[in-house]
Amino acid sequence: MGKIEEEWEPFEIQVTIEGETKSLLVVPDREDPKYEIFDEYTSLGTIWQDTDKTGKIWCGEGLVVNELLTQLGTQVEDYLNNKPV
Repeated sequence: MGKIEEEWEPFEIQVTIEGETKSLLVVPDREDPKYEIFDEYTSLGTIWQDTDKTGKIWCGEGLVVNELLTQLGTQVEDYLNNKPV
């Protein structure tokens, strides 16, 4: 039986930036369903999921650029849906 990870444990995701695959660290907030994204030691900003008329959407603030927001959200969602138990 595997170890159950805590919901707030940091995890890594892979994104493609300018054609290069890059590992980013995701640190979940303990109190809010928000995720701070780090490139090594630098925070790129925070992302979270919201709901509008079309369904669930990813939102962000900080240095996270719009081009990465969807990719970051997709990778976080994939990790959360498939994380080891």
